[in-house]
Amino acid sequence: MTLLGKTPAPLRVGVDAGPLLGEGGISEYVRPLLRALLLLDPETDYRLILRSGWRPRAKPAAPNEMGPVTRVRLPDRLIAFWWDRLGWTLPVHRRLWRSLDLFLATCPMVPVLAHGEVVSIVYDLTPLRLPAMFPDRERFRRRMVRLLARSRAVVAISHRTRQDLLELLDADPAQVRVVYPGRREGFRPTPPPAIQATLARLGIHGPYILYVGSLGPHKNVSTLLRAYERIRHGGSTVKLLLVGSPRWGEATLRLRDTLACRDDIVVVGPAIAADLPSLYSGAECFVFPSLYEGFGLPVLEAMACGAPVVVSDRGALPEVVGDAGIVASAEDPTTLAGDIRRLLEDPTLRAGYARAALDRADRFSWDRSARCLRNLFTEVATGGCPRA
Repeated sequence: MTLLGKTPAPLRVGVDAGPLLGEGGISEYVRPLLRALLLLDPETDYRLILRSGWRPRAKPAAPNEMGPVTRVRLPDRLIAFWWDRLGWTLPVHRRLWRSLDLFLATCPMVPVLAHGEVVSIVYDLTPLRLPAMFPDRERFRRRMVRLLARSRAVVAISHRTRQDLLELLDADPAQVRVVYPGRREGFRPTPPPAIQATLARLGIHGPYILYVGSLGPHKNVSTLLRAYERIRHGGSTVKLLLVGSPRWGEATLRLRDTLACRDDIVVVGPAIAADLPSLYSGAECFVFPSLYEGFGLPVLEAMACGAPVVVSDRGALPEVVGDAGIVASAEDPTTLAGDIRRLLEDPTLRAGYARAALDRADRFSWDRSARCLRNLFTEVATGGCPRA
């Protein structure tokens, strides 16, 4: 109670709700984080804001499950004109924008508020770390510079991403805070009968190495294919399962078709979420050879299911795995093959890494993530964090 006997009004926080409509990618960070935040912090008045640019991507009713939704029906290009060219707040829903104490920008389209502060999330700066693979990198850079300028605080999903913001964009160290993802609900070791039922339904037989993710060039699946070829030349009969969207993976698929072992490289395509715990749990090992990651959620999913993991030495992957998995060269298929082969040939080593993976995964909690974000909101709302 205040001295006048009045209870302070709750904070009103706007949230870009677009990622709640998606599957994979940033949606797998934003959705569980917001769900945990709303459970933890019922006193705050959270307002979900849905731009028209998100609506065609998925079922439009999804955000309603979490709270009241305001739909902004202006085209994104017009919103960007108001915010980026004019530097003005939106004229539509003026009362809403003026009422916000904070806005959580879950993607790089950062608003101009009449008053109040912005907290933005940055997932990775991969286009700036791998510029040759991203022709649109300068546009991405400009968006990130604008995001830093408009944000009172920035959430990075790993210490690697935080360091990238400092090194590549000269962000103020006090402005950038790390809020790790948590382990996804339902990702835990699956009993053998359930594993076998899933594998049988998908037509998968025998032991397998698992990769989950896109087949785009920065995921570096081509190096995994070459490593697998070496493993097969060594006499192993284990299969390789590639689970995820083949979008942007034409070069990877062409490489697969040139290999003598191509028939044992199974492209499963995108798996339904319910199948993933069984696929992780049944794998001899999980391999994630990406050239760069801001975090690498599939690695955390695999560890939570007790899969021994082998990751590349790039981006945040060593940070995520710690000493609970094998960190291999991202560009040397011979070394990668040797690391995988060690796991395949040594059941004791596999069991040790499986136990370590489970322990490591338990350190990542969405409740802990939500508490970190709520504390940051409180700090920003009370004048903490420097302005950019």
